[in-house]
Amino acid sequence: MDVHSEEELFKVIRGAYEEGLKIQVLGNGKHGKKGGVNEYVYTRKMDWFEIKNGVVEALAGADVNAIRKEASEEGLLLPTLYDGTVGGLLATNFASPLSTAYGKPIDFTNWVRVLTPYGGIKWKMLVGSKGIVGAISRAELKLYPKPSKILTYEKEEVVNRDIEKLMSLSPLVLLVDYQGGKFRVHASYTKEIMLKGYSVDEGVPLVEVNDERKEVIVEGDDFESFKKVVEVSQPLYAYWIWKSGIFVLVNADTDMLKESDIKYYTKDQPKEVHVKLKRLLDARGIFA
Repeated sequence: MDVHSEEELFKVIRGAYEEGLKIQVLGNGKHGKKGGVNEYVYTRKMDWFEIKNGVVEALAGADVNAIRKEASEEGLLLPTLYDGTVGGLLATNFASPLSTAYGKPIDFTNWVRVLTPYGGIKWKMLVGSKGIVGAISRAELKLYPKPSKILTYEKEEVVNRDIEKLMSLSPLVLLVDYQGGKFRVHASYTKEIMLKGYSVDEGVPLVEVNDERKEVIVEGDDFESFKKVVEVSQPLYAYWIWKSGIFVLVNADTDMLKESDIKYYTKDQPKEVHVKLKRLLDARGIFA
């Protein structure tokens, strides 16, 4: 079911509440449907957005790529590489390589409106709630001056002193990934940096994204901890973005994580604070 406005979205939510139905609110449906749902509700037709005075106000279905493109044409940057809608971006609150300099989506969100069966709530605390508390309907996001150029320095077989040096130079991006037994660093800057032993390319580095693969997340934010987690779990692929606070592991040995008392969770697993809020704001459990 497609909805075209906040009013229409609220009517669907209220109807589900009164009829005891379970719904899942999605943007354009790219990022995984849950089971046991009576109705999938798509906000992709709620695609309005407006850039004004250095911010963007947008409905939940607005395309993040379209916003980023229009902002870029005005010399501005929306600091995320998320491929989806504004609602999905804020529901997941997931880091991108740009999180090193700009933080996660909650950090560049001024406000967000979430619809529940009882009405709308304007509360940033609900960013990252994975859609289990209510449906994000509208938000205002900060935009930043667009860098005139971005140079990315890359190196394999990195050690801790390499990472410390790159951190000291205030990077726009500091991404360390692991694959094939090797750790590789990607550090982006808005000006040329004198570094020996690095290859240089233009643009921002990307991480491998595939919603079908088995990912788990471990909390942490330093290179030594990242190496330890990788050594214990032996993932097929892994990455860490400095200041994201997490390590992402693909096809990792979760039994070894358990044996080492390393806590992990999945990308779609809500935080305990949002589970508690769901008991208050979605007592009948209509949101999947």
